[in-house]
Amino acid sequence: MKQQSNDIKAFAARSPFLFALVFFVVSLCLSLVDAFVLPPLWGDQVVQSVLSIGVLAWLGWLCLVGFNGPSRWHSLHLLWLPGLLALFYLSLFLLTMHVSGAMVVVLAALLALLNGLSEEARFRGVVLQALLPYGWLRAAALSALFFGLLHLANLLVSPPLITLGYVVGAFLFGFGYAACRLRTNTIWPLIIFHACGDFFYPIFTDLNGGTGPAIVSNSLFVVAQIIFWLLLAGYGLFLLRPRRQPGPHLETLEGQ
Repeated sequence: MKQQSNDIKAFAARSPFLFALVFFVVSLCLSLVDAFVLPPLWGDQVVQSVLSIGVLAWLGWLCLVGFNGPSRWHSLHLLWLPGLLALFYLSLFLLTMHVSGAMVVVLAALLALLNGLSEEARFRGVVLQALLPYGWLRAAALSALFFGLLHLANLLVSPPLITLGYVVGAFLFGFGYAACRLRTNTIWPLIIFHACGDFFYPIFTDLNGGTGPAIVSNSLFVVAQIIFWLLLAGYGLFLLRPRRQPGPHLETLEGQ
């Protein structure tokens, strides 16, 4: 097993993009299979979480991608913008949603956390870490590109133009989150912030009998969301400006 792990590490070091692409394709294929054989809402998220954390543990990357303790975290104040975006979603939920029952809220929160864990472990975990040999900026951009492409699946339920919006929005979101993960050396807060957005929509909507927040279709909400995504991506560029490239005190490429 150790030899196999070393071989995969060597492959990831030789061909970072190919490794990330293979992982992405495997994850995508699993999602397609899970959609037919596992319970909706949570079945695929469990499989994806196990896959991602399993790969990270096998390669010795868990601590490197931010599944670590507070002693290894850096500059948590830099998370103010993702935190503000999460607060924006939670505020909208409290102000606009009609709750059918307390258990719906609890279950939605758990599913949102599971989804946050699944997507962060995959894209700000395995994919981002694999791409780090290209440098922080390129790694963040490429990992965000993979995250955006994941949302092409919305073509199954949404018109092409709406799907394109999802893809672009996911790219901007993923780039900002990748920058925050690299600068803070932790993934835990990002999982929680990510869950806040998924909790608001669509997870709670699916559990609440399909009754979703009317504000989602409001043009002001759409504009506000686009502005937040653009700000997040711009903030990511600011965090990854050249003079902030990793130094010897940050754990980024160890264990590659």
